[in-house]
Amino acid sequence: MKRRVDPDRPSINVTVGDPQKVGDPINAHIVYTVHTTTSSPNLFRKVSFSVLRRYSDFLWLCDALCLSNPGVIVPPVPEKHSFGRFEETFVETRRQALNKCIQKIVDHPLLYTDPALKLFLESDSFAMDIKHRKTEVGVNPSASTPGLMATIGSTLTGPKFIENDDWFENRKIYLDALESQFRGLIKAIEAVSKQRADVVTAANELSQAVAELAQSGLSKQLSHSVSMLREVESRVKDLQESQAKDDIMTFLAGIDEYTRLIGSIRLAFMSRERVYLTWQNAEADVRKVRAGHEKAKRQGKLPSDTTGVSLAQLSAAERRALDSKTEFESVTKLVKSEIARFEQERIEDFKDSLEMFLENMIHRQKEASRKGSLSDDSSSDYCPS
Repeated sequence: MKRRVDPDRPSINVTVGDPQKVGDPINAHIVYTVHTTTSSPNLFRKVSFSVLRRYSDFLWLCDALCLSNPGVIVPPVPEKHSFGRFEETFVETRRQALNKCIQKIVDHPLLYTDPALKLFLESDSFAMDIKHRKTEVGVNPSASTPGLMATIGSTLTGPKFIENDDWFENRKIYLDALESQFRGLIKAIEAVSKQRADVVTAANELSQAVAELAQSGLSKQLSHSVSMLREVESRVKDLQESQAKDDIMTFLAGIDEYTRLIGSIRLAFMSRERVYLTWQNAEADVRKVRAGHEKAKRQGKLPSDTTGVSLAQLSAAERRALDSKTEFESVTKLVKSEIARFEQERIEDFKDSLEMFLENMIHRQKEASRKGSLSDDSSSDYCPS
């Protein structure tokens, strides 16, 4: 997949590899080696380094980035699975998804300098370090997205958010439809992949039957032809098996990623609502402080020596409200630019995935045809002694 990074930015390359199963049978989990290289010695302590991370550490990172970057669409990690998580295909699929997730994070113009990312990439005592993070971050080290949702939800207890921007309403409708299309496409690809698996099974059975036939006392010429047929069927089986894996690794994984990314967009929308409600609470505080000041002034309960203090409190409340309003406007603008970025990347990523998918399919079809042609030539040239 082509990377899209500002050429003026220092380069950061991250790879997630070498998955290893560790722990006892009850608490077993997979750890990955996360290797980072950078062209800038100012971003990290070293220009090349590696750490070990488990799946829950990636979840922590995404939660931390969401909370500290309202309005940003944070690339999502793959979903959690309780069954089959140590199977080779699943481990490799997850490794690729984590690799793509972390690389997109370091490629993001607003996320690559986040302290949480720096901690994730280079800390040698990660579990201890995240426990000592500043309390304002408010991320549970073992939390996943529900923890983030609870944190955001806890702030939505003030005035009810009413959307006044038609742009956001239209995008929500669009995302619902897009998610439905993605899920339909996922089901279709899974069905095709299952059919390929059935073809692999049938081709394997045919190959074995042909092998037995080749050894059943046929004439040398016929036996040779049957052996060549067996070889072709065996190759067809391998090609179909490889194509079935490509369905999952290349195309299906990309669609699944963007289905999850829609969830990240909704979190960005929620973070905007959170900032809006913070602004409304600040406005309510201004009204409360102003009302108290005016009431005390009318009743003559505001001594001249405390008038300045009361006015300072009112001024501070108004400043907080203005800052909150400015932040809401900034986050609104950021979300819109992030959606534009999402659309551009979605088109380019799908184009890249589809091209790779079709190229691999064409290559395998040509390989199968070539093998069949070689078999025909070999059979016609064969002269039994």
